Amino acid sequence: MTRVLPVPSPDSDAADALVVFTPSGKRGRFPLGTPVLQAARQLGVDLDSVCGGRGICSKCQITPQFGEFPKHGVTVTEDALSAWNAVEERYDRIRGLKEGRRLGCQAKVEGDVVIDVPPESQVHRQVVRKAA
Repeated sequence: MTRVLPVPSPDSDAADALVVFTPSGKRGRFPLGTPVLQAARQLGVDLDSVCGGRGICSKCQITPQFGEFPKHGVTVTEDALSAWNAVEERYDRIRGLKEGRRLGCQAKVEGDVVIDVPPESQVHRQVVRKAA
């Protein structure tokens, strides 16, 4: 059973940002500067990380989404997440990140954001079998 936390009313603390994870749809409000991996863990989002958030395993890759999201009642701007840091730059230089991807352990929430968790970053990936 999926547990979705309620989103506080608009008059709640303005310093908190709405974070929506897809495909799970889990959402919550977090203080600015919260690492995406931490927000995911607090909401129970299925986001893998085996290096303890040090930015070396790349299991926590995410894809931030930008634009208007009427379904979620949010508009996401390009500055919704912190800028790339030295850890992400190093990882991308050595191993490479797919276009538009970020490391969830390094990216920090700076505004309302919709974050897609790709299948390869999910701990419990769906497996479709044709034969038993």
